[in-house]
Amino acid sequence: MLSAIRNKSKGWVAYLVVGFITVPFALFGIQDYVSSSANTSIAKVDGEDIDVNVYYQELNTQQRNLQQQLGAAYSQEIDTAIKQTLLDSMINEKLIENFANSLDIVTLDDEVRSVIEMNQAFIVDGKFSEDRYSQLLRLNSYSPAGYEIAQSKALTRDQIKRNLSGSAFMSTIQIKQLDDLASQEREVSYIALNTSDFESQVSVSKSEISDYFNENRASFIEGRKVKVDFVELSLGDMEEPATPDEETLQSLYDDNAELYTNPERRRTQHILVESEDLANELLNQINEGANFDELAVANSVDTSSSEKGGDLGFNERGLIGVEFDEAAFSMNIGDVSEVVATDYGYFHIIKLTDIEAETVQSFADVTEQLVALNKNNVSKKMLFDLLEDFTSLAYEESLDMVADQFGLELKTSDYFANGSQQYDDAFVSAAFSEAVIDEGENSEVIELSAEKFVVLALSSLQPEREKELDEVGDQVASILNNIAAKILIEDLSLAIATALVSGDELMTNKLITDNNLQWNNEGWISRAKELPFDVTSFAFATPKPIDAEHTYSARNVDNLTSLVIDVSGVRLPDEVTDSGVSALYLSQENNEMFVSLIKQLRENAEIKIFSDLL
Repeated sequence: MLSAIRNKSKGWVAYLVVGFITVPFALFGIQDYVSSSANTSIAKVDGEDIDVNVYYQELNTQQRNLQQQLGAAYSQEIDTAIKQTLLDSMINEKLIENFANSLDIVTLDDEVRSVIEMNQAFIVDGKFSEDRYSQLLRLNSYSPAGYEIAQSKALTRDQIKRNLSGSAFMSTIQIKQLDDLASQEREVSYIALNTSDFESQVSVSKSEISDYFNENRASFIEGRKVKVDFVELSLGDMEEPATPDEETLQSLYDDNAELYTNPERRRTQHILVESEDLANELLNQINEGANFDELAVANSVDTSSSEKGGDLGFNERGLIGVEFDEAAFSMNIGDVSEVVATDYGYFHIIKLTDIEAETVQSFADVTEQLVALNKNNVSKKMLFDLLEDFTSLAYEESLDMVADQFGLELKTSDYFANGSQQYDDAFVSAAFSEAVIDEGENSEVIELSAEKFVVLALSSLQPEREKELDEVGDQVASILNNIAAKILIEDLSLAIATALVSGDELMTNKLITDNNLQWNNEGWISRAKELPFDVTSFAFATPKPIDAEHTYSARNVDNLTSLVIDVSGVRLPDEVTDSGVSALYLSQENNEMFVSLIKQLRENAEIKIFSDLL
């Protein structure tokens, strides 16, 4: 444990180091502003500027969002891809905008205002809020005029897409044919053959193992590994705080009253039905004296409670639903509610059977918890007070000095590869970063959890190497066994399918029996049916049977599995509904037309990109 870490920071040495670090941090970035290019364009399209400020505003937003989502997985490659994708998108928008202007396509101010007022981001209490609108624009660095211009341009560009979407069409006959194909059902059986069941029937020699290894040495390379030194700063390293006085504990108790309060709970029964008419009829029966429990058993669609007379047990507010709570928490014991409609189209009849009043644990009952909570809070404050100095020192000095100044242990990891599960993902990612491996620097301080932080540096690097045969002999043997077994099951599945096609029932039965195989009879399946080994796709890719004859085929799924498939019938369901396939097809056609338009516009445009600003 640390003992007053801040006092153990070795006096003037640590503070001098941290002081020297502070100055560069304070001036960091000024040179970038002073020497930045006077060019206000990131690109020009037919002589028109794409504003560099708009580009960087959107880029910063996308970078922040992705960094939050990906964390340590965010890389330079991803960052480069974001920049290029965003620039391409802005160039395409400018091309479409210019194209729309050439066609004299305009968007009216009323259209823009209507779209803005329907945006849910600006709705408060069911109505458009000017205050909310202004607030969100300020937060996103937009002026109302600038935002409305951007929306106008977006709507104008959208008109081009909408006009294109009307140019692709299909006849009713084509739509019916697609719906028939999408709705088609097939009667299917299959045999699955797996290499694991046949590896005992094959063998490989030492010479085959050696030959395979020599021919595939590149497949048996061990990637580079690193060993790193690291220093951890965690909550557990903090000196245990002193026991707080009663006044502090009382204040903590008052501030966290909700932690020690057991809210009111109510026990209810309910009858849940899908029809409002039925709900009203059941309520009338209850009001006339019918037994609530019996009606719940006979009518409630909530199967988890109906057998218990609709009993839901004790529940506090917020666990079932707003409408339910409003009724249940306004009733007296024994009361039965009116019919309560839900947002999901169902209807409750609720009976209140018991109430547990809200209770509050006394200060005396939770004193020990309060002491623990206070000490935890104090320790966290100590940790985060130290974290800034820890980060600053780790930025400039070696890890042994960081460990020495903070009284922490300098630890060393085992060798591990990139992607190793032995250590935290962020730890591994930092260990293989360019700064640590190529530049020999300390990593940034990594947050392993809300209560643990670590900084690391390279201790030693084990370069990539080719493994020797004695290290991978068993692995090679397993690979060759699998290859041999795969060839065996491919030949066997083909032999079974051939025997079936030729009508040789005796050979078919012998092959199936001798190899302990069996048919899996799936019956009639649709294209949406999920079957193992992608059987559904293979079955619908098989030619349909003619004149009530079966269609047989042998299929190779992957390196482990082969199939024999029997399609014995094809039919359409009694009702063929709109499958949506035609709409999807038209959407793809429209998208291809739009992509083709963009490509043509780019080919005919003069585009200049200022790469130095990317």
